[in-house]
Amino acid sequence: MRVLICLSAIPVMVIGTALALRSYQESTIGSAQRAASAIMRLDLQFRHDTDRLRSALETIGNMDLTPDQLVHSLRLAETISGQRYCLLAVLDGDRHALASVAPPGRSCARVGTLAPPGPIKETLIEAVQKSGGTEDNGAFLRITVPAVFLALPENRGYLMGIIQISRTSAYLAGTSGWEAFSDETSPVKAWLIMHNGEIFPVCTDCGWSAPPPALVDVLKNRLADTGRSIVSLPSAEGGYALGAIAGGADILVSTQRTPLEAAALRNMLFQITALLVFLAAGLIGVTLAANIVLVWPLRRLTYSVQKWQMEGVFDTHITRSMPLELQRLGQAFTRATRRLSRHEARLKKAVAHQQLLMKEIHHRVKNNLQIVASLLNLQANQISHPEVRAEFALARDRIRALSTLHRTLYAEDALTSLNMAVFLKDLCEQTLDIAGEAEAGRITLDIRSDNFWMDPDQAVPLALIVTEVVTNSIKYAFPGGRGGTIYMSLRREGNLVTLQIGDDGVGCDFQQAASQGIGLKLIHGFARQLKATLTYTGEGGVRFTLVMRLDERLPATQTISE
Repeated sequence: MRVLICLSAIPVMVIGTALALRSYQESTIGSAQRAASAIMRLDLQFRHDTDRLRSALETIGNMDLTPDQLVHSLRLAETISGQRYCLLAVLDGDRHALASVAPPGRSCARVGTLAPPGPIKETLIEAVQKSGGTEDNGAFLRITVPAVFLALPENRGYLMGIIQISRTSAYLAGTSGWEAFSDETSPVKAWLIMHNGEIFPVCTDCGWSAPPPALVDVLKNRLADTGRSIVSLPSAEGGYALGAIAGGADILVSTQRTPLEAAALRNMLFQITALLVFLAAGLIGVTLAANIVLVWPLRRLTYSVQKWQMEGVFDTHITRSMPLELQRLGQAFTRATRRLSRHEARLKKAVAHQQLLMKEIHHRVKNNLQIVASLLNLQANQISHPEVRAEFALARDRIRALSTLHRTLYAEDALTSLNMAVFLKDLCEQTLDIAGEAEAGRITLDIRSDNFWMDPDQAVPLALIVTEVVTNSIKYAFPGGRGGTIYMSLRREGNLVTLQIGDDGVGCDFQQAASQGIGLKLIHGFARQLKATLTYTGEGGVRFTLVMRLDERLPATQTISE
């Protein structure tokens, strides 16, 4: 019952655990999702600045102005942008600077000395880096567009603009579009990964440590394998995200876990523990209720049945607190046991009467057989012919063997089976006593038998075989007053019974004996009745060996008794 109750709680436990794990996973990936969201906002800002600068350069480059007019237009664009650009320059066809415009107090103009690689046929956007002071140590985005100079017909040049994409903390905190770095509830760190693998922090003076190279490689591989624009990865401290920006650079963003996310594991463990506690309390309550309502009444019913089996008294102690089904079951058991008790009493009485009748029958049969044997003995005394008297004596001995069987059944109080160890010993001693050899001591008996039981239908033929052999041994095995031993061994192995009986007398010629008497014929007939295998020899004494199968209805247990 407890096992069934516990098994019924498994689905609830699985569902609760799955919900807790799902909540935990959603909390753990929240920081990585915020990092990916920050990349999208930063990319949008980079693209906004890039598109505005590129549009301005392309517009100015297509206006067919002189170099001086181009410089004036670039200065006007710088002023209008609020000095957001690091450098604006006019380049000749060999990509040498003819003139440049830079905000005052900025030293990033040196970035302009990095010549664009190769011929430029259309707008080129590329990420470059320049090491310098705190202001200029970082990454820049350079845009170069083709231009036509009016003063020199058919002479072409270039317009170049540079935007700084790594900034100081003051700029990031106070400039519109960079709010991702000023959110104190979810601090963000970002690094620019250039096309040559060099890493620059977006904040040049924040002192951010570079991310682990192994983490950068994992994110790069995932970005290349998935084909997506942004990939994220949760970690123990927070989350990381990697995405591409204009100019061939990548941006790596790191976010820290919020207090709610940091407590996600603790919350999950608390939820699972609370679920286990509630389930345990519920299981205990259900178990106690089941014990009170179902288990204990069933135990009382089982105890009542056991008591009825041992004492014959059935009392279920039916109460109104028991379920109605159990009350009806107890009432049905009560009625059934009362009827069974009455039937059992009648059966016991009938069995006792039958046993009494069987004992009386065996007693009367034994007495009648003894009377028949006595009559045969009296009749034999009236006969003067020795051979006829001997045949009467043999008939008497056979009848007395049957009388001994019935006497043993009556004495042992076993009306359907015989204890062979007791019966055969009694039969052999009685045969020796009737022959008048018991007191003379000339012939001794050596009887060895396992202690087991045999059905009378098998015991009768076996007893008659023993009687024939023992009688013949007494009469013919020891002529001239010589002494000897008549031996008998009855062994049981499983369902096979082996009888060996004989003597150490003068032996016998069985061919002549078979033609002169009926004893050997009777032994063969009884062996066939038992469906046994019979072998015998007359050299150096008579020895008969009989192997038969015991009736399987009798028990196989036995003890050895000599």
